Amino acid sequence: LRRLMRGDRLLWRSERKFRALLEAAPDAMVIVDGHGHIALVNEQAERLFGYRRKELVGQGISELIPKRLRSQHRHHFKTYGRDAAARPMGGGLELYGLRKDGSEFPVEISLSPIETDEGLMVSSAIRDITARKRELTELRTAEELFRGAFDGSPIGMALADGEGRVVRVNSALCDLTGRSANDLAGERFDTLAHVADADQDRQIVGALLSGERDRYKVETRFQHASGTPIWVALQATTITDEGGAPRRFLIQVQDITHRRHYEENLHYLATHDPLTGLHNRASFANQIDAHADVVRRYGSDGALLLLDLDHFKYINDTLGHAAGDQVIARVATVLRARLRDTDVLARLGGDEFAALLPRATAQTAKHVANDLLDALRAEWIAIPGTGQRTMTASIGVAMFEAADDLRGEDVLVSADLAMYDAKEAGRNQLALHVRGDHAQARMSGRITWAERIRVAIEEDRFTHVAQPIFDLTTGAVTQFEVLLRMLDEHGDLIAPGAFLSTAERLGMMHQIDAMTVARSMRAVAAHGDGGAGRPRVEINLSGASMGDPEMLRTIERELSETGLDPSRVIFEITETAAIANIGRAREFSDQLAKLGCRFALDDFGAGFGSFYYLKHVRFDILKIDGEFVRDCCSTLTDRLVIQSVVDIARGLGKETIAEHVGDAATVALLRELGVTHGQGFHLGEPQPLAGFLAELYGRPAALA
Repeated sequence: LRRLMRGDRLLWRSERKFRALLEAAPDAMVIVDGHGHIALVNEQAERLFGYRRKELVGQGISELIPKRLRSQHRHHFKTYGRDAAARPMGGGLELYGLRKDGSEFPVEISLSPIETDEGLMVSSAIRDITARKRELTELRTAEELFRGAFDGSPIGMALADGEGRVVRVNSALCDLTGRSANDLAGERFDTLAHVADADQDRQIVGALLSGERDRYKVETRFQHASGTPIWVALQATTITDEGGAPRRFLIQVQDITHRRHYEENLHYLATHDPLTGLHNRASFANQIDAHADVVRRYGSDGALLLLDLDHFKYINDTLGHAAGDQVIARVATVLRARLRDTDVLARLGGDEFAALLPRATAQTAKHVANDLLDALRAEWIAIPGTGQRTMTASIGVAMFEAADDLRGEDVLVSADLAMYDAKEAGRNQLALHVRGDHAQARMSGRITWAERIRVAIEEDRFTHVAQPIFDLTTGAVTQFEVLLRMLDEHGDLIAPGAFLSTAERLGMMHQIDAMTVARSMRAVAAHGDGGAGRPRVEINLSGASMGDPEMLRTIERELSETGLDPSRVIFEITETAAIANIGRAREFSDQLAKLGCRFALDDFGAGFGSFYYLKHVRFDILKIDGEFVRDCCSTLTDRLVIQSVVDIARGLGKETIAEHVGDAATVALLRELGVTHGQGFHLGEPQPLAGFLAELYGRPAALA
């Protein structure tokens, strides 16, 4: 009896443990006998199916299965009874449970056999996988969206593994590189790099692989399968695993070859003379400043040659600008052929050239200068209508000498002084600038252009003239351009071409421009504002003043003090000044628009990039370069250029002004082409500003 009682107690304890384990199970537990009836459930099963325990015990397990799946379940139950073992139920099938309220939900079931005195029983661990299936559905949807975006993207895309090897690419990347997906698969992504950028790209991939960077953005070059380099914008992003280790890399590649070529062309136009292809003044100034920095640091080395053609003005005045341009272009070719690749040759403007010889001694520099003079004397230049002729030049030579305050501009001024020495000594020769008392005494007898400009500023020896601009349809004067002149010591007028380049070189244009703005606006305001219908004033500004905050403050102050209607004020910047710094030009034109003033691009068409940057600069007026206007009646190319400019301006709702209108036939043709305004000596010569304004506002002027 004691043994029986002890056995009952052990059995009771065992059942208690079993039930405790059953209740502690995280899943819904349902124990089913060999006939498919529910023998036992835990609390989790009650919550999952919505029944109370007493409602379930004794019921068939089919009560917890949707009707549409019960026959399938009976088959699986019988099959399990023949080969009972712990395993998932319904491998490969979607299983569903049925709640008391009739709702279905997806489940995952694990079966375990239990041998009892009453026969085989089956323990079923049932888990609701609704949330998991929803997550899997969302994940599949996201994967499909990603795959669609990845494969269909117009931008080249690649997935690389943790070693940087390509796992997947889209068709856009294949098209960009000229290689198939099979060719790219398994390759390290940095093998696409152009040989010149290979080291940089390897460093990028290395930084991503090491975890040093989690993203990278760079502009680099790829090697197309044909061997052609391609400029691309590359962005790589790390995809990490749960532990934060790099697992994949998403790489996006966009072809920017055309954009880079545009930028390179634009930079070239901003730094090179369009006629000769040589460095322009701004670029040369940067070159000599950089060399001056080297000299200050490491000691004296190098020379600067300044070359000015002799009697070039005669060619321009008698044979025309086309002949002059032909001479300039040929001279540039001759000079370039005589200099080394390490030398820097520039056209500073007009007939003035300069050369930086970085490693020259004084003796070497003189030898090079004499060689250039000999080459020009020996070169026969064909000029239409006159046959062939040779050219001579005057060259000033200045050396870079170490000094704490040395600037490239100082050496250029020294070369300029020496060049004038060569001119005064009879031309067709060189002169070497020498520092010292003797040189200072020799130079003090001559007032240089730099000194003349400084004196003119100090003594207020600048004056202004005005040239009318006519509406080619109505014949009325709608505006006028204020032109700058300098007075010499005898009161004679000096044209701006003689001093503006020097003033710009020496940084004096800020003062001159500010004076011109103030005088012009005050002179117009003195005749009464009269509203927007009265003729407008056009004021020229140099590239140095464009975007200068002080210049903008001057304009605001003069508008405020004079009360002049801003819409009557037009500021002109030459095309070449605008293209030299498009960002500043755009900002400056935007600021003028905010003030209510108008903005004109002068000499439009003179640069190769004209049409490209129209979309980057806000403008109201295009002034067509006189080079296209002078011979437009006889030259088809000129007419086509003018027509193109007119069509663009008209499409944008802007005005056009043709410069250098020389005769009535040109006026008629310009009207026919659709040019809105004209300016030139045939229409009206420049007159002193005060007298011009008195006549303009005293009685109307009309186009004859």
